[in-house]
Amino acid sequence: MFSDTAILVINGSCLGFMVFMLAVLAAGTKMKGGAGWATVILVTTTIPAYLSNLTRDFSMDTYLVWYIIGATLNLVCFPATWFFTRRQLDRSFRLTKWSLLHAVPAVISLLAIILHYAPMSPAEVEADMAIMEAGGETLAAVVNDILLFGQFFAYFAAIFIYCRKRLRYLRDNYSDSDYIEIRWTPRFLVAFFVLFLGAFTGYMINPRTDTWLFPILTSICIAYLVYIIIRHSTTNYLNRLPEVAAAPESQSATAPAMSEAQMKEISDRVTEYLQNSKAYINPEFSLPMLAVATGTSTKNLSLSINGHLHKNFFDLVNEMRVGEAKRLLAELAPEYTTGSVFSDCALHVLRGVPKVRRDVTRSLAQTQFAEVSVFCLIL
Repeated sequence: MFSDTAILVINGSCLGFMVFMLAVLAAGTKMKGGAGWATVILVTTTIPAYLSNLTRDFSMDTYLVWYIIGATLNLVCFPATWFFTRRQLDRSFRLTKWSLLHAVPAVISLLAIILHYAPMSPAEVEADMAIMEAGGETLAAVVNDILLFGQFFAYFAAIFIYCRKRLRYLRDNYSDSDYIEIRWTPRFLVAFFVLFLGAFTGYMINPRTDTWLFPILTSICIAYLVYIIIRHSTTNYLNRLPEVAAAPESQSATAPAMSEAQMKEISDRVTEYLQNSKAYINPEFSLPMLAVATGTSTKNLSLSINGHLHKNFFDLVNEMRVGEAKRLLAELAPEYTTGSVFSDCALHVLRGVPKVRRDVTRSLAQTQFAEVSVFCLIL
């Protein structure tokens, strides 16, 4: 589809763009936290492909080296993305010796490529590469493709299932700002999924689209990564309460059953404490903080709020924030402006949560004061 010159221009431009985006990312985040890991995954799995495309017409030996490195690292990409996801959403996660088993497909592919090309002379290698350039497939390439496609569907299925479960757990156990700050992670994972799905679709249509389509899609993906990471801070979240972060999600499933009377007693205690202390106006307020204040375990708190009040901690706190905002607006005190009410009730941390934004807007719209319309516009 593209000439050799066009492919060189595309790969060179995408490589330069990636270097620029990395500089922006480093300046904006200092490569801390998940930003660094996400960047490492993108860079290590794509730059070898760029270099193999750039060196193809200049040195067959160099091209073969980068082809082998790129094909191997492609199979490390998905396990690395899985570990990235686990680490981002669970600070207690640690790699173990069994984690090395995730590298087995990459080792198999590497051995297949080496065994395929090792007996060949330089002329035979060049002829074999010419077959691939014409759209054909070698045995080593077929092995790599099977492993790559299999990993793609298996790992991303596991990643999205884990994200769904873990984000629900974090939403119910951490403060609003903590929860919102990690929302960029699933967005990046979706972008990464779309990147590979587009690359694989192009590859199925024409195997040689990998020489130009993949660099373009990767450049778009890293630009999106830079955007969402700079927009959503990634520092200091889930670090205040490591003992809670380390608690397995399955604990609530194995918790002993509580009677309705017990759940009511705890719920009443919680409601009374929140109404008297107004602790909910603290944007960092979380379930573990409530547990300490009421002398109840987070497990029993969660069971009681869900079982008796039929809502989770996140919804309970935000309902009280909306109620406080309506009360302040009703008083029409001179010192209160729409902006100050918005901040004083900790509603500013709700940006980016569509359901809560709708609930806040709907609740505030029920008041009869002129300032409400302005207040809703802030949302």
